[in-house]
Amino acid sequence: MRLIWRVKNMIRVEGFSTGELLRLYFKSALCSAWFRARGVESPIVSCAGRLPVLRSKGRISIGERFALRSPLIACELGTARKDAHLEIGNRVVINQGAVTVASVHIKIGDDTLIGEFAAIYDSNHHSLDPMHPTKSAPVVIGRNVWLCRGVVVLPGSVIGDHSVVGVGSVVSGEIPPGVLAAGNPARVVRQLEIPEGWSRHESQFSLLPD
Repeated sequence: MRLIWRVKNMIRVEGFSTGELLRLYFKSALCSAWFRARGVESPIVSCAGRLPVLRSKGRISIGERFALRSPLIACELGTARKDAHLEIGNRVVINQGAVTVASVHIKIGDDTLIGEFAAIYDSNHHSLDPMHPTKSAPVVIGRNVWLCRGVVVLPGSVIGDHSVVGVGSVVSGEIPPGVLAAGNPARVVRQLEIPEGWSRHESQFSLLPD
């Protein structure tokens, strides 16, 4: 009983019950061990909800305080080919239903938020017709970016630091830093005023200790 009391006092976090935190910690330990068993280069992974669908044919490297939030629908992430690389920075959050599977190279910068059912593709996987073969090209998503719900990022796209891409938008090409972009294809709506050092990172999705 004394041990249980000590554990309860060690893991108090405002807004979360002890039971919720214990479930989070257990699922995160399970997810972290599974990632490492599959050859993923990562520290502890914060995993709330369902375990992700993990593709690990190539290299996957993940930074500190990575968080997956999948209460209803699992995320899908990883690499589809042996020479592919999925590179995820520090304090990145990926929400439920999102797809981030690299066929060439997908790079996601620090403090980036990936919304529900967003999809990041560095390959279109199929030929449109004989004149338009399969296209594959690296994707780069900068630091402190927010991809809202249902955003699709197509092969070869680059999204600058601090930018936001609106709900349901399709990114095909380059989005400059520090802007709100939306539409199909996504276009700049307005400039954002981002103070130096400000981060979108939501620590409530990454409750595990440093």
